Amino acid sequence: DHKPLLNGNSLFNAPYGTSAPIEEQSIRFQVVVWHVGAVDVANACVPMKFRVSIFWNNIQQDDNDKLSSIWVMHGRRRAIQKELSDGPVKNTICVPPVSILNVVTFDIIGDAEVCVLNEETNLMRWTCLYSAMLNQEGMKVDRFPHDKHDLYLRLAILIHRRNGRLWDKKKWKLSLATEDDSRGSTRIPHGLIVDHAKVPDFNYDEKKGLSFDIVPLTHGSIKDEDQDHCLEVKLTVHRDSGYYDTNIMPLLGMLNLVSATFLILDSTSFFKRSLLLLNVAFVEIGIRMTVDSKLPSVGYQIKMQRILNHFFFAVLFLVLESVCTYTLVEKMHWDVHAADSIDLFASIISIIHTIYLLIFYYGEKYRY
Repeated sequence: DHKPLLNGNSLFNAPYGTSAPIEEQSIRFQVVVWHVGAVDVANACVPMKFRVSIFWNNIQQDDNDKLSSIWVMHGRRRAIQKELSDGPVKNTICVPPVSILNVVTFDIIGDAEVCVLNEETNLMRWTCLYSAMLNQEGMKVDRFPHDKHDLYLRLAILIHRRNGRLWDKKKWKLSLATEDDSRGSTRIPHGLIVDHAKVPDFNYDEKKGLSFDIVPLTHGSIKDEDQDHCLEVKLTVHRDSGYYDTNIMPLLGMLNLVSATFLILDSTSFFKRSLLLLNVAFVEIGIRMTVDSKLPSVGYQIKMQRILNHFFFAVLFLVLESVCTYTLVEKMHWDVHAADSIDLFASIISIIHTIYLLIFYYGEKYRY
């Protein structure tokens, strides 16, 4: 298990595996999330718009005059230095190629930018704005509508990471941006989720925000000693269950409690009792159809469906109990008072069952 290296409020920053200050030869990430779209729990993916910036000290930088030139991306892995006036390429540097590990599809908004932040230390910054559909492993909604999800964004440098190559993983460590890198461009140097970003149908802890962790990279790794790492950015979200908590569940609970009181009618009044109970059952079927249209379509039973089934089955149980007591009195000539005792017992069982379902439903909301 890997504890988050940093969360949205922390300013501490260190490369993985050490608490020492960041060395010159490191690749440092900054991630700013601008927008999170509707979470597709059925297909386990989420659309997200985010800016990725990386910082590194270019050890290959020459001493040419840079005041009259700029760096421009040429492809994905190189940047070229050109004069501000039209002219030939002045210099070329290699740029760490960032890979989004859990991406399904993506678009680049605008052009990637690269620039020199500090000419004395050759501090470089590459930045790019993405709009991407991100795959989310292990997303389940079995606790709907009280489900909680961790939305992940995983970034890594995959090319030329072997020993002796350009971005040798033993030489170029992955880390998080510092104040010296960000230069106050963001409240938190290594990144954050902007204040106006909202996740449809979900809430998140705005004080905690994003959490950052450098985790082992299993993609393409063969030996443990050669295992690379990647940056994992996580946002924990909780579904907004207010519609179900304040509208659906109180109504179902009251319907079942009222159904239990119908047994006060004499067992010989089977027609009246069963008619009232079946009317309640039809109302619950209507509620079930309305709620089902809002539930995610998955191949397993979720908590809300299980709760709805139990409420419906409780009403049918009272109908069957009415049939039994009517048969005992009319066909087997039982005493009516004996049948009333059975009705009382069934009513108590139904009320206890309803209270249990409500406690189970609302208890899970605060448990997770």
